[in-house]
Amino acid sequence: MRKKIEDVFTPRNETVNSSMYIEREEHEKNLLRSVNGSMHSFLFGESGSGKSWLYKKVFSQNGINFIVINCANASRNGSVTNEIYSKFHPHGGAEKKGFKQTKKAGVSVIGSAELSHESQYDIQKEDRLLTCYKKAFSSASRSKTIIVLDNVETIIKSQSLMDELCDILILLDDEEYAKYKVKYLLVAVPNDVLQYFSSIKNLASVGNRIDELPKITGLTSDQVLMFVYKGLVISLEVKINSPKLKGLARHIYTVTLGIPQRVHEYCEVLAYCIEDNSWKYTDELIESADELWLKRGLRECYNVIQLHLGSGESSDQRRGQVLYALGRISTHQIDTQGIGIVIGQDFPNSAPKSNSGIGQVLAGLSKGEYPVLKCISNSSFYTFVDPRYLMCIRLMLYKDGVSGKVKKKAFKLN
Repeated sequence: MRKKIEDVFTPRNETVNSSMYIEREEHEKNLLRSVNGSMHSFLFGESGSGKSWLYKKVFSQNGINFIVINCANASRNGSVTNEIYSKFHPHGGAEKKGFKQTKKAGVSVIGSAELSHESQYDIQKEDRLLTCYKKAFSSASRSKTIIVLDNVETIIKSQSLMDELCDILILLDDEEYAKYKVKYLLVAVPNDVLQYFSSIKNLASVGNRIDELPKITGLTSDQVLMFVYKGLVISLEVKINSPKLKGLARHIYTVTLGIPQRVHEYCEVLAYCIEDNSWKYTDELIESADELWLKRGLRECYNVIQLHLGSGESSDQRRGQVLYALGRISTHQIDTQGIGIVIGQDFPNSAPKSNSGIGQVLAGLSKGEYPVLKCISNSSFYTFVDPRYLMCIRLMLYKDGVSGKVKKKAFKLN
């Protein structure tokens, strides 16, 4: 029986879509070994790379108790500790701050009288973090608990929050806290772990307590093929022969970079195109899906690429070639020589004799109000400001077979 499209392709589901989850054995093994080790763990990858599904799948499958804290809320509320506390105590926690005691004494002189004295006693406020650890220890039946700090990148510009986070992490081997078996998994977009903590005074102490895992990358081309097969052919019962399926999966892998969330999004809009075509797949539907997907999540990036593209004539022709070449390379580190090689191969009749013009274009793409590239520190290399720019370039630019020039697909975005 054909499933509903919205149940098959779920780009922003909070829970793991087990029927569409693609096993990522190496990443899963690395994460499990890390959280079973003696340090906190740091998991990073591009937005939409599947970090959340990965840790939820690994923890659930291995019976590991965990709770997720969104650092964006800590940023709004001004405290990491208070955000952790509110997650462990969603309905609030009554904290008794003190009590009063009245003492009475009888006195007999000629008659009788009663004297009273009221005393105020303050109760020392218990450490909120320790309160959470005790509750976690009890809830997990004295087993370990992982506190997941998601979206760590939202607090890195706050000195006070980063200092607070570092103090929390340094408590890893403090006897009073460690006995409750609580560890942290930090989840963030790409960055060297030490760069997140570069402004704090206890950099070495924090670095020695964090295990930085390999970057979570996109799916491989074979994994995208498996995903498309499971979604379209198995779940939605779309008939696609093997050669067409492989061609479709290759296109999806190319334009989405294999980033799981983007693959879900693209397949979702494609599935609706197929549904509107009486559940019959044709290659012509790819162009419709490209345009719909572009409108849905890449419109702003499309406009920026158009600004940089120019008219496509004279000096702008070189800019077009450079942008096209950016879409053809597979490495994340971009330099003048690499772009020059691609241009020489694809545009042999108009390739520059030197790479000086290419360098100027790359520098221009990294400046201004809407940069597409950014310089990598202490190097002559560039990388994309946002991978969506690369997706856009691969969708919208092509080499015309007749003129040999770079052309832009005429998408109707309005």
